[in-house]
Amino acid sequence: MKKTSKKFIAVILSIYTVFVIVGIFIGVKFYQNLQAEALLEKEFDEIEYLIENEGLDSYIVDSKLKNYVTTNGYLGVEMAIKSYLQDLIDQCRDLTDIYNDYDLYEVLYLNNFDADVPLFEYSKNVLSTNRDKLVVIQDELTNLFNKDTIMTYGEDYNLNWYYLTYYKNLMIDDSLIQDNQEEINTSINYILNMFDAYMAYFTFLSDNHEYWTMDDEYIYFETDELLAEYNRLLSIINNMDFSTDFENYI
Repeated sequence: MKKTSKKFIAVILSIYTVFVIVGIFIGVKFYQNLQAEALLEKEFDEIEYLIENEGLDSYIVDSKLKNYVTTNGYLGVEMAIKSYLQDLIDQCRDLTDIYNDYDLYEVLYLNNFDADVPLFEYSKNVLSTNRDKLVVIQDELTNLFNKDTIMTYGEDYNLNWYYLTYYKNLMIDDSLIQDNQEEINTSINYILNMFDAYMAYFTFLSDNHEYWTMDDEYIYFETDELLAEYNRLLSIINNMDFSTDFENYI
């Protein structure tokens, strides 16, 4: 049985971050009444533009999140929102770090297969480490898109009733929060399932390493039962056509 699997997608691993970024600003609804509110709208429009065009790592984004354009009560609202966005962007950056991890790329493409036989300890460790990180990020993002969590950012700045209500109007939309949570969990769970499929593949080979051999192109199993199970696990990996599946998520 041929040992190499279908071509995988380094690209999708970074594109999946879009699901998280899309949710950042959707819940922010600005009202063009007072000058301070117009300033806030302009400020966050610029931050959104910078992220879309320069990426998450733009130093200008960091600068804007640490500097403020309003005063008085609106300053507390601005600081609360920027504190929230900073925490959200930090999680998105951690997510991007996983998706751009070179070691993970090598494992997903089976580029280190020959060097890692027969126990595949390196490959399993890379998958396990990144999976653990991804679970933590998922938990953090799910928490950040929780209504009570969002409100704590405003409460932390001791906003009075008027400004806290204004902050709530800007940040809270129950249906959008739910949509964001669902999109995040759908996309991250998909990647977690991918990691699990690879882990099952490598674990099967390591657990049965005494019962197969390989040459430059093929793996040979001692029994038909082992061959059938290998084919099943490899089929799961090969059927992960991320380019097509991604279009279904958009």
